[in-house]
Amino acid sequence: MRVIAAFVGSLVCLFGASHARADWVSGEVRVFLRAGPGLEFRILKVLTMGAEARKLGAGGDWVQVRVADLEGWIPAANLTSEEPPNVALPAAREKLKAAETKLAEAEQKLTQQTAALEEFATLKERNRVLEADASRADATARWKSIATGSAITLVGILIGLLAPRGSGQRSRLKL
Repeated sequence: MRVIAAFVGSLVCLFGASHARADWVSGEVRVFLRAGPGLEFRILKVLTMGAEARKLGAGGDWVQVRVADLEGWIPAANLTSEEPPNVALPAAREKLKAAETKLAEAEQKLTQQTAALEEFATLKERNRVLEADASRADATARWKSIATGSAITLVGILIGLLAPRGSGQRSRLKL
């Protein structure tokens, strides 16, 4: 029974460890600025990762540098022209934050423009319907004008035909 329990326990540890979250080692890299090119020289200052150093010369595995107002030597492997992560990361985070802000603004503008386009499409369709109604109303108004004019002309002709003409003599005006 103990063997089975030990086996199950080791399986849990084995599979549990593979699904655990990742951790990172924290801390700073420290480099000793020395008075000369070697470990036997005294330490002038302890430099942390990200300290700016200006290269003055080289001697084997050591590099002579100026840091602030001090000159000294550090191992060549500890000097790089690339920005270290502790300097680059804050700048990258700021750029990311600015990009996220711009993205949010762009998404908001896109939403507003989409709404405006939908409203424009609705107004365009409404305009098309109104133009069609106006065209039909114009045609109807034309027919009403033609019918009214024809009716007036017909009534005038009928009145002219049916009205008595008088005695047949023309009357002359006397002044």
